[in-house]
Amino acid sequence: MELVRPPCTHANVKQLLFGGSVQRPDGKSEKLVFEPTMLDGRPQLLREYRPWRKFRHIARDAGADPEKAWVVAKVVYMSSMQQVLPLFQTSGEPFWLGNIPQLHEGLHRIDRALGGGEPVALDPEGGILGDADQQRRFRIRTLMDEAAESSLIEGASGTRKQATDLLRSGRQPVARGERMIVNNYITMQRIKELLDQPLSVDMLCELQQMLTEGTLDNPGEAGRLRMPEERVRVVDERDNSDLYIPPPAESLPARLRSLCDFANRDHSRKDFIHPIVKAAILHFMIGYEHPFCDGNGRTARAVFYWFALKERYPIFEFLSISDRIRAGVARYPQAYLDTELEGGDLTHFVLYKLDIIEQALDQFAIHLANEEAKLKRSQALGGVAAPLNLRQRILLDHALRNPLAQYTVRSHANSNGINVKSARADLQRLVELKLLATTKNAQEVVYLPAPDLAKKLSKRSVKRKSS
Repeated sequence: MELVRPPCTHANVKQLLFGGSVQRPDGKSEKLVFEPTMLDGRPQLLREYRPWRKFRHIARDAGADPEKAWVVAKVVYMSSMQQVLPLFQTSGEPFWLGNIPQLHEGLHRIDRALGGGEPVALDPEGGILGDADQQRRFRIRTLMDEAAESSLIEGASGTRKQATDLLRSGRQPVARGERMIVNNYITMQRIKELLDQPLSVDMLCELQQMLTEGTLDNPGEAGRLRMPEERVRVVDERDNSDLYIPPPAESLPARLRSLCDFANRDHSRKDFIHPIVKAAILHFMIGYEHPFCDGNGRTARAVFYWFALKERYPIFEFLSISDRIRAGVARYPQAYLDTELEGGDLTHFVLYKLDIIEQALDQFAIHLANEEAKLKRSQALGGVAAPLNLRQRILLDHALRNPLAQYTVRSHANSNGINVKSARADLQRLVELKLLATTKNAQEVVYLPAPDLAKKLSKRSVKRKSS
């Protein structure tokens, strides 16, 4: 992470224009002579909205004075509309948001995913997402993936496959990391039950308690705000230096009430804020306030999902945001730092969040293509032994590619979102057709691919064609 302070922020750029000085990297100050033509012929300096840590290198490469170019760029951006938010930094200065094309581009793609024009569009008229059973399977997969990835970000050991295997099996967690994963999964289900409720401090405490139950060194820290004597700081793991010290605990009740008021206010008309931008702001602010001794990041990500779903963006039921955060994990705290270092400019965090969402959309498009291929293979299996439902065909396709796989009634039920009775009927039918074999593990029946499954399926296919 880079902790580089800009020569000025939007708050003091006007002061610089009227006789102020810019701070040089060597610590010296220099009187500013405003040169509005400085960016002429250098479109790369305004092509993207960048933090100072990136801008200075691009300006230098373009042959411009970085400090002076930064001030001019700030003036250009300030000439477009900026939205000052009713949310405040510990300094008392408000957070704010820039109205820039990059924001609208990312938001447009998310909006298109709801109604058409994207490979992952929720189109009930056709495509794999138009099938209710498939949608249920995808929702379950996303719930499991998000629960796993959000926990792995926070230090749970293992891999995503191990985490999702745990959730599919339905077994009780043993280690603390497993408990964290199960907690995340239960909480992700819980937020869908809270969509008709306003955000409140009580809701935040409930979510944090669910997320941290059985994982804290001090169980008394669950379900409550941190206290004045509980000093919390965010440190750079490389040298243990302070990156961020949250607001004092004494100020949390009032600050969180203001945050809840902001979340619950209607921004669809006056002072419009796009719902996904607002969800990203809530994510940032919970991390910024750091209201709990532990579980702040997980709570912030859960609230993001809660608000996006509350605002009728069901596409987020199919996107694992934490997967993309963990893939570039250093960018996550850097987005917080960029916002704080540049005078509360939330544009940086929102742009980061939109980029993560776009990556998740791309990943889901790839997953959909893979599922389409799987569906076609499973449809071919439908001709080998009728009648087989979609769940059975997909399981057989998996068994063909994973001959050492093991299935249980609980894992089949959890993977498909069906009851135990239906899951048992699915598996027993495949046993009757001699496509699965059974063994016992303690008190549980385990279903295994038949040793010669591929041969049996091939023979059945030939028989059905000849008949």
